[in-house]
Amino acid sequence: MSDDEVRLYPWRKAVKTLPDSVKIQIVNLIKMGHVPQLSGSREDAREKLGIDRAPPTAYKDKSALLEIQQLIKESGLDEKIAWNWRKGKPDY
Repeated sequence: MSDDEVRLYPWRKAVKTLPDSVKIQIVNLIKMGHVPQLSGSREDAREKLGIDRAPPTAYKDKSALLEIQQLIKESGLDEKIAWNWRKGKPDY
């Protein structure tokens, strides 16, 4: 991307390193399929409403989590945070 294009479209420039605050969110996506963790109080509130303690998303559906992880692998996002799939954590 040329300097002129970067000035016109600053959000399109290549990112060399990600801030730690973003890395943590990506780790949560890889581990749980969601950025925020489902807290016990939220689970209790859902139960009081008469719905499942966890929503029918990657919190409950292992195939949804695997799909998210596959997308992360294909996009190379795991490499940007030095994710080690064997260890299940980043190498930073």
